[in-house]
Amino acid sequence: MKQTATARITKSDFLLYCDAPRHLWAKKHGQIEISISDFEQHLAEEGNRVEALAQEFLTSVLLPQHPGDQLLWQQTYSDDSFDSRFDGLVFKPNSNTYDLYEIKSSTGVDKDIVYDVTFQAVILSKHIPVDNYYVLHLNKEYIRSGKLDLAALFIAEDISDKVKPLMPEVELLRGEALRVAQLSDPDQAEHCLSPKDCPCPALCHPELPDFSIYDIPRISRIKKLQLLERGIMAAKDIPASFDLNPKQFLVVDRAKTKTEHIDINAITNELERITFPLNFLDYETCICAIPQFNGYHPQQQIVFQYSLHKLEKSGNVPIHYEHISIVEDDPTLPLLESLKEDIGNFGTVIVWNKSFEMTMNKEMAKLHPEYAAFLEQLNERIYDLGDIVNLGYYLHPGFKGSWSIKHVLPVMVPELSYKGMAIGKGDQASLAWWNMSFEKVDQREKERLTEALLRYCELDTLAMVDIYRKLVNLIK
Repeated sequence: MKQTATARITKSDFLLYCDAPRHLWAKKHGQIEISISDFEQHLAEEGNRVEALAQEFLTSVLLPQHPGDQLLWQQTYSDDSFDSRFDGLVFKPNSNTYDLYEIKSSTGVDKDIVYDVTFQAVILSKHIPVDNYYVLHLNKEYIRSGKLDLAALFIAEDISDKVKPLMPEVELLRGEALRVAQLSDPDQAEHCLSPKDCPCPALCHPELPDFSIYDIPRISRIKKLQLLERGIMAAKDIPASFDLNPKQFLVVDRAKTKTEHIDINAITNELERITFPLNFLDYETCICAIPQFNGYHPQQQIVFQYSLHKLEKSGNVPIHYEHISIVEDDPTLPLLESLKEDIGNFGTVIVWNKSFEMTMNKEMAKLHPEYAAFLEQLNERIYDLGDIVNLGYYLHPGFKGSWSIKHVLPVMVPELSYKGMAIGKGDQASLAWWNMSFEKVDQREKERLTEALLRYCELDTLAMVDIYRKLVNLIK
């Protein structure tokens, strides 16, 4: 088969191949279609901050424990067509060997990280003797109190027992990655099975139906492949004999019939569980790899804003309350003071995806024990309005298998829209708050961002109000 000029494979290339071979081909041939967002750039900068602290950990915490050892920082080695830059190599003169330290801003080690380190291990094995392979990651148990404690902030996790047995497999896989990168025809490389996250949809899914098999909720990789082997890409073409669960069949039936599914009894039973006043609540948060305030652990969400629409009685106009904390210290304390006054002690608290708000409440209770009873009672009052869609009680072909409010709202309440808003997504909200809190933002820009944040969060709760009313009308 005709191939292009020789390529070189880095560890990021290799991981892209592991994700989907065609993604690697697209990168090497300039056909990646998705650019890096401002929020993704922010995450990369956070990774750089973690890396700088990790280097300080190695020099000021680790090396003093092993006199004579030397840190080699970000060395580069190659092996034929394979290249890698290594975060930290510690040379041990007593044994004339090395340890590798790969730095990650995560709080643990997943499969991708193991393959990442193993790719490096294969290259290093051609050059220097390595005893141990460590991942230096953030310690999820660390709680900040005053100045950052580097000795407690990081964990050096030895994954040598995972890396060494994996080296022969990775050596073969990297050869396959090189072969794929050199192909002239992308169709010879396996495409991905996740169109929503695909960086090159024109290559991986050029003829994807509007309502595809990938829209079926929680459908497994094996079942996707089984359907593709039978030439089935559209959800409407999935036969009744195919092995799906009842919820998945309901979604497929929406694609086939293009009609709504309304389980009046189930929706009625759900809505009878809620009591007035109805409190439609939504939080906005920002996740920080490095804890910024006392009491926080690495990679913890910081709640900085809420919107609350309160409906005292059916048919009333909802009253809107809102709060945003742009302060130098932990923003959750003034937020809780305001929320406790606004939401009161009575009525159902309605959210969309309750696991998020409930988790935030539990974490804020740890931060501020004086509010623990209030937050525990708040969690006892929570009802997840999204369950009516998620559990399959109300389905619409326009949802395309999703229960995200961003997919449900345009179908149920088309007069409301996030389009055209200065801030219209959660990651944009997070970045706006970060910039106002930790970057240099002038007063005029701060006022603009604050107003955009307030309007975005307000729409989240107003959306729930109107969806609730639509559901009530469905069962009348």
